[in-house]
Amino acid sequence: MKLIIPAFILSIILHLLFLMNFETKKTEPKKQNKQVEKPINKSAVKYVKLKPKPENKPKVIEKTEPKKSIKKVERPKKFKEAKKPPKTVKKREVVKIPKPKKEIKEPKITFKQREKDIEKRSLENFLLAEPIPLDKEMLDEITKSYLDLYGEEYNSFTKVQKVFIQNSIKSIVQITRNHYRFPELAIKLRKNDFNIVEFVLHPNGDISNLRIVKPGNYSFYDKSILEAIEIAYKDYPRPKEPTKIKFYITYNVY
Repeated sequence: MKLIIPAFILSIILHLLFLMNFETKKTEPKKQNKQVEKPINKSAVKYVKLKPKPENKPKVIEKTEPKKSIKKVERPKKFKEAKKPPKTVKKREVVKIPKPKKEIKEPKITFKQREKDIEKRSLENFLLAEPIPLDKEMLDEITKSYLDLYGEEYNSFTKVQKVFIQNSIKSIVQITRNHYRFPELAIKLRKNDFNIVEFVLHPNGDISNLRIVKPGNYSFYDKSILEAIEIAYKDYPRPKEPTKIKFYITYNVY
């Protein structure tokens, strides 16, 4: 009983305190939460586009049929027949006999045809700025005999010199013969002789280095031929270049 009385007093006190707090809450004015409006900067405003929500369509699952495994059917192998070795046939060796070649006969050139060819070539050389020498085979025998006196020295001459010798050597010899006079001693003795002379003929018509290359058996023939050349050279044809002239003279007294 002693405890009940103080407990009852405490409950009354608690109830009073609760009522006091409730009344004070009602009397307190409510605080208004007023927000201060701030000015808005439009440049700082960012616009965001909202994407439409994707529609959640149900996924269609395609049914895939399982691939059928195709088995390769092997064909039965045929038995290959053994190949028979080919028969070896001996070939007969055929010996080809070569046909005899036909000999091509060169047409013979007559002396008249050769003279015509020389005349044509000499005319061509006269018209050409750089004349072309003739082959020795095309020349007559007398001209060949004069060219043989030069020996290998003839190959060292220029084309112009060769052409002049070929075309003019016979006429030079003939002009010399026309101016030659047999000495009295040769006529008295009636002796035949032979000698070779040479000299250099210049474009202006002069001559130089006149000498006897091979003297004869009689000196009067050597002296008389030199005297004849010193008179006859004025009538010689003139070359385009200084050219060595070399020829032989035969002396026959009848």
